[in-house]
Amino acid sequence: MTSSEEDILMYMWLKLRRRKKRKWICDFNESCAQRGAYVLARDLLNDPVKFQSYYRMSPESYKELLQRVSPLLRKQDTNYRKAISADERLLITLRYLATGNSFRCLSFQFKRGETTIGKIVEDVCSAIWTVLQPEFMPVPSEELWRTISDRYLELWNIPNCTGSIDGKHIRIQCPNKSAYFSIVLLAVVDADGLFISIDVGDYGRNSDGGVLLNSAFGRNLQQGTLNIPDPKKLPADEDGCTPFPYFFVGDEAFPLQRHIMRPYPRRELTNERRSFNYRISRARKSVECAFGMLASKFRILEKAIACKPNKTDAIIRAICVLHNFIRLKDGLFNKQSLGEDDDDHDKGSCESVFQNLQPCCRRATTEAVEMRNHLCSYFMKQNVALHWQNKYTSAC
Repeated sequence: MTSSEEDILMYMWLKLRRRKKRKWICDFNESCAQRGAYVLARDLLNDPVKFQSYYRMSPESYKELLQRVSPLLRKQDTNYRKAISADERLLITLRYLATGNSFRCLSFQFKRGETTIGKIVEDVCSAIWTVLQPEFMPVPSEELWRTISDRYLELWNIPNCTGSIDGKHIRIQCPNKSAYFSIVLLAVVDADGLFISIDVGDYGRNSDGGVLLNSAFGRNLQQGTLNIPDPKKLPADEDGCTPFPYFFVGDEAFPLQRHIMRPYPRRELTNERRSFNYRISRARKSVECAFGMLASKFRILEKAIACKPNKTDAIIRAICVLHNFIRLKDGLFNKQSLGEDDDDHDKGSCESVFQNLQPCCRRATTEAVEMRNHLCSYFMKQNVALHWQNKYTSAC
């Protein structure tokens, strides 16, 4: 071996000795592991009020959720490192959904790597949807549709209504080589603000009516495969009247169909039709309240989500089913209201009917038009009309 070859070998050997060894966990995270947010969370379990403020659910609900998702999140320890527990994975994800903080910010809080945080959030959101969806957002049966309809009549004084439909834009960071900055969450909500069905992922540039047409829910609605019960006579109709189909309520962005009722256009308004618009708007408050509760509980919706579209879809599905889980476990439900205590809220809803929406251009069928006209006349009957509805239609 020549001297030059020996020099090269010596150089390479010295270079390998000086190279820093790569570690599974950086020194900072390892040294601060006992002072991270995970340790704080275990202390917060002793203070239910602060725990709920920090993680958006009660300690009891958290323990039940952890028990449900643990089998999908539990990892095995290796010779190189200890696995992150299911408990910590769930807490990291809940804190991300509650605040919308970046993965880098959460990595400093929980003393975990930034890439690790991102992978944990994706895995936990998928696990939450897989575990909770069959129980807390199941495919509705005929009996469930009837229960929802009875609740709408009790709370919002509208018969045969099986849900309220609306869309919400979710801001995202613009993906590479694309031209859209939001995706649409299309939701069907019951009378108590619980999500019945959701569709996530359509481009933000599409109208709500177009999103409905392309969604699985919209296709099943057109094909008649949603298990919607057969038409039923309205409570105050005479015995000889034709049974009225069950329907959903939406704003002017949705098409008027056999199973979708929307307000009359502004150019065609009469006093009776203003009353009808008010009653439809009043029923739509449930979906508006659901979106409001969702955004106030999960502040990630107040910022542009810095994730790829597929991961963003999983995040949105997770927070919707979590909303149902938390509301059923920790929430309070309204009782029937027949007074004018909520007049100010009703007035706001009445005004919202006439906002500048993008109207749906698909022509309604004759049957749908006749159904809407019949429902309009029905709301003016003496034993059906709300005693304050004329007051607010005149204000509109």
